[in-house]
Amino acid sequence: MKIHIKTFGCTANKADSHRIMQLLASQGHVFIDNPDLSDLIVVNTCTVTETTQQKVLKYINLLSDLDKDIVVAGCLPAAQPDTLAGIDSPSVTPASLDDITDIVGSNFIDSNIVGSNGITAPAPYDVPILDGVTGIVSISQGCAGQCSYCIVKQARGKLVSRPVPDIVDEIRSLVQRGAREIQITSQDTSAYGMDMGVRLPELLRDVTAVEGDYMIRVGMMNPFTVIDIIDDVIESFQSPHIFKFLHIPIQSGSDKVLQHMNRKHTSEEFKYIIDTFRNNFPGMVISTDFIVGYPTETEQDFIDTLELLKEIRPQKVNITRYSPRPNTHSSHLRDLPSWNKKERSRRLTKVHHTVNRELFRKRIGDTTHVLTTEVGKDNSTIGRDIYYNNIVVKEDLPLGNWYDVKITGSTITYLIGEIKK
Repeated sequence: MKIHIKTFGCTANKADSHRIMQLLASQGHVFIDNPDLSDLIVVNTCTVTETTQQKVLKYINLLSDLDKDIVVAGCLPAAQPDTLAGIDSPSVTPASLDDITDIVGSNFIDSNIVGSNGITAPAPYDVPILDGVTGIVSISQGCAGQCSYCIVKQARGKLVSRPVPDIVDEIRSLVQRGAREIQITSQDTSAYGMDMGVRLPELLRDVTAVEGDYMIRVGMMNPFTVIDIIDDVIESFQSPHIFKFLHIPIQSGSDKVLQHMNRKHTSEEFKYIIDTFRNNFPGMVISTDFIVGYPTETEQDFIDTLELLKEIRPQKVNITRYSPRPNTHSSHLRDLPSWNKKERSRRLTKVHHTVNRELFRKRIGDTTHVLTTEVGKDNSTIGRDIYYNNIVVKEDLPLGNWYDVKITGSTITYLIGEIKK
């Protein structure tokens, strides 16, 4: 069959979609970019926010005008199957999370049949995910938390971690096939192994023992799951194979709001984690997430968030306007006006851009070692230094190589460099 796949959402969703493509391609199916020419369309969905959900539903409704078989899989049908009831098309087949893991050959599900389409999946994780020189490795599914606003647990379920040897074998296979950047991903990487007595530092110790020229980017870690293992995580990050990059969401600078969110950490604990990593790895890139306009957030709570952003000065910030998700605790609370959330989002974004301009301008004139990982626009190449800074070189360079690059300019999101001759 000719199959078109559309992916919404996080790295874990992208990993699922890559696995669908690689596994089904190994059976002779062909993936194409044009949905009009396809026999089957797979929509791998996200429902983490109302805005994303509406984009997904709009896309599905547009597709339903085509005379195509459509499989709607991923988080939306898993957490909110009723949302698909209003789509007036007999060609749309909702597929639960179990169904999508059947498609991708997940080791969490034994069944082989997907929906009504009769697609059979090979054995679990038979085909490592390699996109150019970047490998994506899912180390667990599900979540150990219970945040009051979050629908992810409804979609992904409780924490289920993969065995260490399986992950090591997958990374070894990726390295042998030419992977130079390997992204370790899950809903919470520092929760890895809490369900089976092995934690993230042990996993990182074993995977970085794999021989080869590669770098590992460790995915998002929640404060409450990393703080009890922070010393061991720091030790494992000493490996030359690990990018000195930390993605750790705070969501609010107000302890009152964090408590209402059921985040299981305080702002001081968050700052302690940041300081500990920076003390051990000066120059470390910090990424964090904020939710603005939570129902109980006052103006003072928001000011606390602004002040925290100014204090920790992260290089990467994801800002989301709160939207109530069905069957979550916070959905029963009175929502703030949309204009209020929009105004706070703009204020926070403005501060973040100011911080980034200052941080990036200080890098101009530096020389850094860069691994080329992506093809950029207009014959440019995108690379990463040891801190995972996004560096654009305006030359068409082969991927997977290291270069000494002089930083010559910057924007609010990336650095610009030239190969040092």
